[in-house]
Amino acid sequence: MRRGARVAALAALAAAAAPALAYLLPPATVLKRMAQRREELALASLEVRGTLAVEGEAARALAVATGSPLSGSEVLVPAVLTIKAPGRCRLDLLSASGAPGPFLSLGRGKVASGKGLERVPAVLALVRATCALLGTRPAGPDPGRAYADELFRLGIALSEDYLAHMGGRVAYVLGAPPREKRPQAWIDKQSFQPVRLLASFAGPLADVRLVDYGSPVGGDMFPRAVEVFEGGALSLRLTTEKLAANPKVPDALFP
Repeated sequence: MRRGARVAALAALAAAAAPALAYLLPPATVLKRMAQRREELALASLEVRGTLAVEGEAARALAVATGSPLSGSEVLVPAVLTIKAPGRCRLDLLSASGAPGPFLSLGRGKVASGKGLERVPAVLALVRATCALLGTRPAGPDPGRAYADELFRLGIALSEDYLAHMGGRVAYVLGAPPREKRPQAWIDKQSFQPVRLLASFAGPLADVRLVDYGSPVGGDMFPRAVEVFEGGALSLRLTTEKLAANPKVPDALFP
């Protein structure tokens, strides 16, 4: 091997190994930083309007449960995700005219739904994951405790953490090691925004990813898209098109 090629190979190897060699903050500190980052945004509620794209088996389940038409193997439907801290979240699917349709709502540990939406595991994973990561309200002298409690309920151990790459960025991985298919929470190492959650929300392990903070629509408040993977394949994507910060949200929307 030529010297130049050998040097390049060593550099690539070092870059790949860099996350494993970097200094790790303790899990409690990572959660505290994330809590502080979210608190800086001063969000008591969010209303996210966009398009829900559901594919494959999840699309067929949604079509059966809600009567939505299939376009090939995909269902596209306008949607509204409402978040009210602490821990209350609701997804409403709308007709083409904007009329209300099926919904799934979480609150006080309970689930309520209309027209069978709870029978689509990817939808439940979307709502539960975004509620856990973006609907938690830090409080008291230990602001990370609320997140720790929520992640513990999802089966995520907080005794160790790791570093891994996601979308060209480095993230802290809390819970199982990154390569294992066990519950994990990923938090961006630079911004301390939550970016990924692997957990069993309704049956098999689901992989929920919060993609691209800082977009013109969502800014740092909400990612450009939320994606749900099941069995390694993309099942669902909610694309953000309009966002309202701190709207008045009636408690009657939640269980």
